[in-house]
Formats: sequence, C-alpha cells, structure tokens
Amino acid sequence: MQLEKPDLYRLAEDGRTLVLRAARCGACDALTFPISPYGCTACGAPADRVREEAMAGAAQLLTFITIHQKLVPTITAPCVVGEARLANGAIQEIMLEGGEERFADDMEIVAVPVELARKDGPVIGCRFVPATEVS
Repeated sequence: MQLEKPDLYRLAEDGRTLVLRAARCGACDALTFPISPYGCTACGAPADRVREEAMAGAAQLLTFITIHQKLVPTITAPCVVGEARLANGAIQEIMLEGGEERFADDMEIVAVPVELARKDGPVIGCRFVPATEVS
C-alpha cells in the first residue's frame, strides 16, 4: 500500500509509527518540516546546503477541535484537527485519529499510519494518537 504523502513521512522501523521527513540546514543547523525544495526556510540557505533528516513523529498537542462539515473531498466529517508542537519546536496543524474524547490539551501524541480510502484504492495516511496508546 502506498503512502498518501510520501514527501512528508515514512513508516518507522517499528511499523507502528511514522517518521517525519525533515530538513537539516548545513548553514544554520535548523531542523525544519516540511522539506522545502528551495532550501532552508529558517535562514534562506540554498537547497544544496540542506539534507534530509528523520524527525520523530512525537509531538505535544496544544489544542484541537472537531470539524462537523466536509471542507475538502478527501477528509470525511466529523474529524478532529489540532495544532501541535513537533519535535523541532515548530507548530503545525495535524489530523487526529478518533473522537475528541481521546485527547486533551498539552498531551503527548505520536504520528501513526492509518489506512484511508481513496478513489484509486487505500493509502497510508498520517494521523496522531495519544502517545500512551503506542508505547
């Protein structure tokens, strides 16, 4: 089965979690996500100064909300979305797996592979779950 967004993540060696594909800058040492084809998003160094580096899919959930209306064709409502602080300190919008009763502000979460139905067949998507469910 293919990854839904292989430019953003890959399956971790444990097979139960995902690793985020980040970029380490050779000029300023910043770790950024997602990888930019133009180079470092922190200092502006060109792409030849940046190398890919695996970043843990662990994060801190800052806040979340349930969306009850379909906003885009590939996301089924209701769904829970949130803002999380990733391992590099960046804050990103993320998709959570399951209902909001599973989550709390400031909890530790982990990126996991989830099978998603698409027109062309199932794909592996990235969703976040409470870290206690993966350990």
